[in-house]
Amino acid sequence: LSEKYDTQYLENLPEVCKYGHVSKKTRTEPLSLYTCLEAFLREEPLVPEDMWYCPQCKERRQASKKLDLWRLPEVLVIHLKRFSYSRSMKHKLETFVNFPIHDFDLTNYVANKNSSQRQLYELYALINHYGGMGSGHYMANIKLLDENRWYNFDDSHITPINEDDVKSNGAYVLFYRRVKTVSNGA
Repeated sequence: LSEKYDTQYLENLPEVCKYGHVSKKTRTEPLSLYTCLEAFLREEPLVPEDMWYCPQCKERRQASKKLDLWRLPEVLVIHLKRFSYSRSMKHKLETFVNFPIHDFDLTNYVANKNSSQRQLYELYALINHYGGMGSGHYMANIKLLDENRWYNFDDSHITPINEDDVKSNGAYVLFYRRVKTVSNGA
């Protein structure tokens, strides 16, 4: 593979974000949400099974793909990759992803640099998944904005929790809302 394709970019992806074979060694050190976002937005070569079809020469060609963020929504939903699949294995990824609760700053990740507005977000809810691939349990942590307090929703039980207890290695879907768009010069 490395003789035909430039695979240097693949080596830099965090293990929780890599495709293909998953080693039996589980990642033990935390991973930041910013690192995951950078890996998601990084240019990557297409693997031989996904080569680009050139309409002019009518052949499959080596190519790379890159995703960019051009504008951001008022409500941002981030789905963390927690399950890894290959032909022979399925694996639950339980790496702790350290995500910001306040001041999630996406300003530097927007490709359209014409705006002088900072893109700041605040976490207001998340869904956790605990368990394995075939079975598991979902719980939600939600901040009631009018009370400025976090609650854990676990089936029919609702329990107040401290903000310090919101983060876990079970975080699966994160819900952010834009809190302010202030000028970079302010």
